[in-house]
Amino acid sequence: MKKIMTFAAAAAFAVCFMSSCATVNSGAAIGEKGAIGQKMGEAKSTYYLWGLWSSQGEQNNLQAAAKNGGISKVSQVEYVDKSIFGGLLIQHTTRVYGE
Repeated sequence: MKKIMTFAAAAAFAVCFMSSCATVNSGAAIGEKGAIGQKMGEAKSTYYLWGLWSSQGEQNNLQAAAKNGGISKVSQVEYVDKSIFGGLLIQHTTRVYGE
């Protein structure tokens, strides 16, 4: 009976760990108060194994996001980090808004 209970507890822990997901948004307004801008650019990267390996390397930055959106004057920046499976997979997105 102890083996069954131990196995059930381990299985429940594994299910909870593998189904965990967290999203964190943060940002900053750079330009005039209330001005968001008409254009939006994004740069994304995915990190595996708690950040040990990246799909995009250093290409996920403000300059890349502004270039992807055709933005020369940035008014707002937003960062979105999404952690899946307890950090085994992390998706990082940089969004910029402006003209």
